Amino acid sequence: MRQRDRHTRDASVNRPFVYVVLILIVSACGCTERDGDVIRIGLPIAPVTLDPRFATDAASYRLVRLLHAPLVDFDAAANPRPELADWRQLSLQHYRFVIDPGARFSDGTPIEASDVAATYRSVLDAATASPHKASLANIDEIVVIDDKTVDFLLGRPDLLFPGTLVIGVLASDDVDADRGAGAPKTSSGKFEHLTSRADGTILLRRRSDGAHFEFHTVKDATVRALKIINGELDIIQGNIPPEMFEWLSSQAGVKAERYDGATFSYLGFNLTAGHTQAREVRLAIGHAIDRASIIEHVFHSYARPAKSVFPPEHWAGASHLKDLDYDPDRARTLLAEAGFKDGRIKLHYKTSSDHFRLRIATILKSQLADVGVDIDIQSLDWGTFYGDVKSGRFQVYSLSWIGLKLPDIFRHAFHSGAIPPIGANRGRYREPAADRLIEAAERADERGERVALYHALQERLMYDLPYVPLWFEDQLVVMRENIIGYSTNVDGNFDALERTSKVNNLANR
Repeated sequence: MRQRDRHTRDASVNRPFVYVVLILIVSACGCTERDGDVIRIGLPIAPVTLDPRFATDAASYRLVRLLHAPLVDFDAAANPRPELADWRQLSLQHYRFVIDPGARFSDGTPIEASDVAATYRSVLDAATASPHKASLANIDEIVVIDDKTVDFLLGRPDLLFPGTLVIGVLASDDVDADRGAGAPKTSSGKFEHLTSRADGTILLRRRSDGAHFEFHTVKDATVRALKIINGELDIIQGNIPPEMFEWLSSQAGVKAERYDGATFSYLGFNLTAGHTQAREVRLAIGHAIDRASIIEHVFHSYARPAKSVFPPEHWAGASHLKDLDYDPDRARTLLAEAGFKDGRIKLHYKTSSDHFRLRIATILKSQLADVGVDIDIQSLDWGTFYGDVKSGRFQVYSLSWIGLKLPDIFRHAFHSGAIPPIGANRGRYREPAADRLIEAAERADERGERVALYHALQERLMYDLPYVPLWFEDQLVVMRENIIGYSTNVDGNFDALERTSKVNNLANR
């Protein structure tokens, strides 16, 4: 696995004309770094919600982690570890969690077992329509033992169950308020929500010392680059085009860092209507994509090919899977076998309006056209695009999964019982053989048996191709030189903000 490194590419690499223009703009605008201790983070996409029961998009996931602590989190090896509570297994289907006696909400009230029960009962309530319901379907009963003790009774044994309790705990009053797309009043995490401004800016306060953090949505990557050079932003992360990352690394006043990433990017298909119902069409699309060239020339090698949702170093990863080779001739043969012998087929492809994602879409369009698949690209603002994906209003789309730790993602994304809004089976994939493998893996008593079943499942998914796996993208971060203590990990989370600070006079350090 590649190690975290500070960017070291040759700064003399040729820059696109746009970056010359950026230099001229920066020189002419007369802007200076903004004063103050507030740390400003630039987001490429606005979060959909700050409620952990509904957070599924990347921006929401990362902010929710700051605001709402779960019972359980994960260590660097993806093993469950206590966060708000420790646990012990009383029987095969009975887990007891004891909450840290010092754990408190942002308003000072203690976090109690009743809050945990209210949070998870809400997720399991069909009326809530939480997309996380399917991953918790094994919970039969939640029993409050005392103020700090809560029991979970399961429908079947599950050795990995503690790792499913990663939804941030809400106060009972916030659960009852059912704010949905809004922000719960109190928080159980290391930060609290102060306000969300009309312009989309979100203000958080670090509970340990009162430090303030502003999250600004700046959709255009060029504008984000300008703002960090000018000192209007302190940290930018995510959706930074690789050539822009390299250009920024050579600019005075900023530092650029790269981290190994596990963000899984894929093409998703509608399996209930149109040409993409046919496996031959999906497989042809997979063979028509030249991943190696895209990774080298578009990502500047800041990515690695993917075969499944987990990277090979994950304990449930499937490095043995056969690569979906770039083979245009095979793609043409598959389309002919699917009945398209005398003409071309046309598909509608949805993506976000982010310029880099549009660039990738355009490259995919060119590669697919070469084998007889004409793509009509529709770029939409994030909210509309994501809403269409969750509602099944697409033929082909591209998205990424972040923060995957446990193989419960297989039930959440591929089980026939996880069609939205219950889960995230957005392509409406229904395959009894896959369902049986998911269920058998969940029942397995021994880790080796479970791994074997998940390997068999991933082989099945590679055969059926409800998704075409593309790549795992690296995490690229650019920050002002006076920001200290910040880093990220394979998920691209913001957890390090807990220890991040700004030094306003580097000379006096």
